[in-house]
Amino acid sequence: MGGAINTGQSQQQIISVGLLSILWVLVVTIAFMYAVNQYWGQAHFVHWVSYAFMCATPFQIMQAVVWHNSIPACLNSLNQPSKGLALVGLFFLASLIVMPILYFTVGQGALTPILIHFVIQSVVVSLFVILAFGCWPMSLFCRQPFTLGLATLVFCYALNFILFCVFYNYEIFAQLPFYTHVFAPSGLFNGITALTFAVTCASILMLFTMMDFWPVSRWFAPERQPLMGAVSTLLIVVIALLVYSLFVFWLHMDPMDFMVKGPVCLIFGTFLVQNMMQFQLLTSIEQPQKGLFKIVICMIGAFLMYQLYQWLLPLMVGSPLGAGPDAGYGKEIWIASAMLGVTFPIINFVSGGFDFWPVKRK
Repeated sequence: MGGAINTGQSQQQIISVGLLSILWVLVVTIAFMYAVNQYWGQAHFVHWVSYAFMCATPFQIMQAVVWHNSIPACLNSLNQPSKGLALVGLFFLASLIVMPILYFTVGQGALTPILIHFVIQSVVVSLFVILAFGCWPMSLFCRQPFTLGLATLVFCYALNFILFCVFYNYEIFAQLPFYTHVFAPSGLFNGITALTFAVTCASILMLFTMMDFWPVSRWFAPERQPLMGAVSTLLIVVIALLVYSLFVFWLHMDPMDFMVKGPVCLIFGTFLVQNMMQFQLLTSIEQPQKGLFKIVICMIGAFLMYQLYQWLLPLMVGSPLGAGPDAGYGKEIWIASAMLGVTFPIINFVSGGFDFWPVKRK
């Protein structure tokens, strides 16, 4: 998603550039997180900074997949790092537009857990609409990439609002002071359960991208929408139900702990295997073997990254954070914010926006 396309590099070159770029991403991310945590504090990092980044993440996904980081057209005349800086500027412009809209509508003028959950869910919905459904149904009406991208974003937020009202229930927050003053849907499921399951579905979707949507892609051509997207989504939901039930209901794992150690790390791992390897890793192997090998590498990367971020937490914050509901899920929220709230956009900046500059130069 948003990665550079290989134009003749060997697997050794791809891996070398990828590993060096991962180190570069980690250096930039750690420096940024340290500065924010030291000068603004851990609370600002997991709330306002993560909120600002995630508000622009659907735009960044659309920009990479639909616009191919080439709209507006003037971007194509820029060399690196000017093009990358311009794309970073567009990212923050999108954040400045979306942040107040969601803050004063869904948030009702308050940055609450409900608003944060809505923003996280908007990223999940954007991934499904853009990657699984190929921007359907907006693709039926919009032929130009510019209008297709903007229309898709509007559709994603509208669909997200409907799903949020139907499935999320926040009576668990009824005793908290903010509850009576904010938008709090009374949907079918506990809000924490709904959120953790949604992120689980997103992680299975990202694993499907490494499989090139095999076996669904053998049954339907990608352009056969919405059939392709609907069958893929149904299969993903079934797998997510099995995985979620295994860890949360049968093994009695806390939903937030499961989400961070499982789905969040897996999503992060797919970015390392896909984006940072220019979507060209193991190109000589056919599916499903290629996808299965990638998933194994993804799981190894996910485990190592979780250990790294767990080790970094007290260094960034200054002290360890408690885990679990009694501690307000402090540790889980920080790691999830660090991985997906901050590092994911930086991965997209390095791989798509800057085209791996300065690691890879023409």
